[in-house]
Amino acid sequence: MNLEERISRHMERLFEHAQDTTANRELKEEIHSNLTARVEDYIDQGMSEEQAFEKAIQHIAGLDQIMSDQHQVQRFPYWTAVLQSALIYCLIAWIITIPMRVLMEGKIVNFWLMIASALVGGAYLLYMWSNRERQRNAEATTTVIRSTTLRKWTRIAWWMWGALILVLWSTQAALRFGSNIWYSRPVQVEGPYQFAVLVIAFVIPLLTIIVPLVVQKAGRLVREFEVGEIRG
Repeated sequence: MNLEERISRHMERLFEHAQDTTANRELKEEIHSNLTARVEDYIDQGMSEEQAFEKAIQHIAGLDQIMSDQHQVQRFPYWTAVLQSALIYCLIAWIITIPMRVLMEGKIVNFWLMIASALVGGAYLLYMWSNRERQRNAEATTTVIRSTTLRKWTRIAWWMWGALILVLWSTQAALRFGSNIWYSRPVQVEGPYQFAVLVIAFVIPLLTIIVPLVVQKAGRLVREFEVGEIRG
């Protein structure tokens, strides 16, 4: 078996479980060319064909991971679903904060959630209108989503949200109970109104969970709208 046959056989084995899509065929050709060039470079440096081949394939050992990282999804339905999810989360947050309007802080939060819902809803309608021609053939247009990048941003979003909550809760605790703790005085909550004010102050930061939820939802929707073939 000559060198070209070994490389071709290795590539066939590497892609044997991959879908027969245009993207995978192009990826296969690209890696085949890179692998051949790398082997030739090693041979020019004085290695035997066997040594050059073995060393070259070590550099593409993680190819299966690279392939599984790329997902071809229907672009219009995917982004429509992401915007719908963002809109639903904003509306839910807006609705559950309506009872908070009895307090000034609650009114402010409820107002801004209404604005956020209107903005996301406007973006959703604008996206639907600007892509009205593609709706007739929505499955034909696709885009590539990298799952590792999405998972990375999901982790970052949750970590940032957790840090934000910690900072805001610590700030609220310091402002409201700092002097009590410093002078060893008991914390007193006089009446339901003060209790409601206290609860709302700690609940409001939790509403920012909308951001990591949307990012996480975008990752889950990839599988729902993933396609096996590139079209158009």
